[in-house]
Amino acid sequence: MRYAEDIQPIERYLLMLLLAPDSSGKFSQPIRGNTWCQKEMFVLSKLVEGLEEDTQFDAYAMGSYSETVAEIQDQFYISGFAEKSGDGMKLSLDGRRLAEEVWTHATEDERRVVGEVKSWLNDLSFHELLALLYTEYPESATKSQVKDEIDIRRPELAVSLVRKRKVTPELGARIARMKQADFSSYLEKRGISPEGIETSDILVDKSLLEEIEKSRDDSAKRKLIPWEKIKENA
Repeated sequence: MRYAEDIQPIERYLLMLLLAPDSSGKFSQPIRGNTWCQKEMFVLSKLVEGLEEDTQFDAYAMGSYSETVAEIQDQFYISGFAEKSGDGMKLSLDGRRLAEEVWTHATEDERRVVGEVKSWLNDLSFHELLALLYTEYPESATKSQVKDEIDIRRPELAVSLVRKRKVTPELGARIARMKQADFSSYLEKRGISPEGIETSDILVDKSLLEEIEKSRDDSAKRKLIPWEKIKENA
């Protein structure tokens, strides 16, 4: 069994991403697929000091892509820390135990940013994900093979993202490539009032550490008990 202090920063953050709650508030939910894994790690690389240099993302066929991240994904499967879940990726039992160790030793800011990224991106559709990131990071889309397809659908994708409270109307207008006033009217015609829309984030706070400690004993006994169940019974 490997321990938290023995692993590289990219491994740490991928383990934390696999463990973190998604927008449903549930822990250890699978990362939806390889594209989501790449894009969630890409955003983390922009937010975490030093991670961008380690990951070395380049513009590629679907946008940002890191060979290093892909290699670590493969290593996790080979080592038994991760398993396939349909098209997605999830922690194995041993992987969860290691991820708990990493999470426990992470700072509150690290836990918060990982939780926010996963809750923000993991439940988006393929086209929503790319429309959002191609807007926020246009340099990542320069070699995209689906850029034209995304561009044609930008208005409808922007509406969907606002409706899901993933983006503000201001960012929605940028995604749609419309003036703010025009996009506001576009939203209203679809039954969405642009006033008072707040985007929602899951903030990972100190109470999660207590839940992790309760979960660690069950993991040691090789029993998987969802952390949300532990929270309900606390």
